[in-house]
Amino acid sequence: MIRLTPFRSLTTLWLAGLLSVSALSARADEIYRVLTWKMAPYAMVDEQGKLTGFEVEIARALCDTMGIRCEITALQFPEVLDLLDRNAADFAVASILKTPERTKKYLFTDRHKRSSSSYIGRAGEWTVGMAPDLAGKRISVTRGSKQYDYLTARNIGGTVVIYDDQADALRAVLDGRVDLALAPTAVTVHLLTSAEGEALEVVGDPLTESGLGGESAIALPLGREELRDRVNMALRAILADGRYDAISSRFLPFRMY
Repeated sequence: MIRLTPFRSLTTLWLAGLLSVSALSARADEIYRVLTWKMAPYAMVDEQGKLTGFEVEIARALCDTMGIRCEITALQFPEVLDLLDRNAADFAVASILKTPERTKKYLFTDRHKRSSSSYIGRAGEWTVGMAPDLAGKRISVTRGSKQYDYLTARNIGGTVVIYDDQADALRAVLDGRVDLALAPTAVTVHLLTSAEGEALEVVGDPLTESGLGGESAIALPLGREELRDRVNMALRAILADGRYDAISSRFLPFRMY
């Protein structure tokens, strides 16, 4: 066995550090394209015109931890999936539920949050604590979402109204174009805390069956295992050092991890 002297040990550590810096420098001009879902509280524009939100700030923390430059773009949910399908993005922090069907199309990291779904309707029109009777009702969902899959795969006795923009799907309830919207619970709760949300209420209990809830994870195009592993390491780091919880508490009324 070769024993390193203290001097050689320090030299070895210094060289290792130098190599790490060189590796980062070699990637200094590379910009990673990161996608988020354009929906409060996950991604939104603040009063100063800056893009922010729970998943935007998680993405920034991950990029900072990996030492990479990222261009973060907030898009409608179908657009996020389309760009991942076309290998036109590096990764997406976009509330994408990890399902058996999706694991055939994308690589996934460890979970970055848990999800459920809730119906939301106009206040005073529903029995408190009871699941809604969908017969004869119009229910809005976002195209490409698990809520869309859930409602369009079964005979609900009502009409499914499909929107590309989740905000439009929720606004349709306020405008009376639909009776209910089925959306991620965090989205509905965020809306209820706003001024316009005073006219709405959650109908029934949060749902997790049949793909309506579970683990959401960061998604990457197939073949990006090395980047997936780096994102996983960064995710574990921000969970361990408290940055995840600090970000979560800014945007969410409850811890979703």
